[in-house]
Amino acid sequence: MLLLAKIGKFIKASRPFSLPCSLFPAALGYVLAENKVNTLPVFLLILIAIVLLHVAANLLNTYYDFKYKIDDADHCYDETLVKGILPEDDVLNASWLCLAFSMMFFGSGIVVIRSAHLIPYLLFFKAVFISFNYSTGFRFKHNCLGEVAIYVTFGPTVASFVYSCLSNGKFSWLVLLASSPLGLVIASILFANNIRDAGHDLKCGVKTIANQIGIQNSLNLYSLLLIMPYVQVTGLAILYQHLQLTLIWLLAPVSLYFAMYPHRTSVTDRVSTLFDKTLINFHLFASVYLCLVYCVVG
Repeated sequence: MLLLAKIGKFIKASRPFSLPCSLFPAALGYVLAENKVNTLPVFLLILIAIVLLHVAANLLNTYYDFKYKIDDADHCYDETLVKGILPEDDVLNASWLCLAFSMMFFGSGIVVIRSAHLIPYLLFFKAVFISFNYSTGFRFKHNCLGEVAIYVTFGPTVASFVYSCLSNGKFSWLVLLASSPLGLVIASILFANNIRDAGHDLKCGVKTIANQIGIQNSLNLYSLLLIMPYVQVTGLAILYQHLQLTLIWLLAPVSLYFAMYPHRTSVTDRVSTLFDKTLINFHLFASVYLCLVYCVVG
């Protein structure tokens, strides 16, 4: 029972609610892959590698946010270390263990497909580099580069990595462009989080776009982030002559509502609920978009 309880604590600390941010781009890469015949086992291996790398990054973020005193008793959304739910060393060791297993599953997938191509390796270790340096090292999160890092990782990198693994190491501009709308809606989740925490982050010496340009400008940029994916999908539909993709605009009223919401309520209300609304928008957009892409090319 004690073991199960500890496993449960680690699962909660891994932030499972964030994992769809890896799963949707990976699924997009699979849908667009040139060779989907008999590649499901390989896809599952590299999908596990992606999820484990994501979990490792989450645990590292928890550890270093506590170490750098960004999370404390007065302000925290992850209570794992602040309330002593798990020891610091356990969280750090678990992150390294997840990273090691991620590399193992990636290597297993490469062995199965017998790939000697360079692109899958470059994309995987690019994701490892960003994951490590998000919270420590170069500390992208602390230097106004958090949203950029999230966009690059969960947009083009994950989708292109899966595509390349299943397509004989090839690179595709289509995958790069098709993954960009997903990258933007995922980046909007972090941006909403940073708008909510703008004041606290500034006190802790963390520079984010939100606390550098101010709340009102941030809310304007947030609204743009929610609309831009629709513009990108439309451009993609015209460029590749898949006009069925423009059906994504049927979902636009929901995103427009979320985009306009911060401008119609009090500052306290709009900031405190922004993160949850952005998560809803992400799940709706990603689900509909993936279905449309599947219908077009699947």
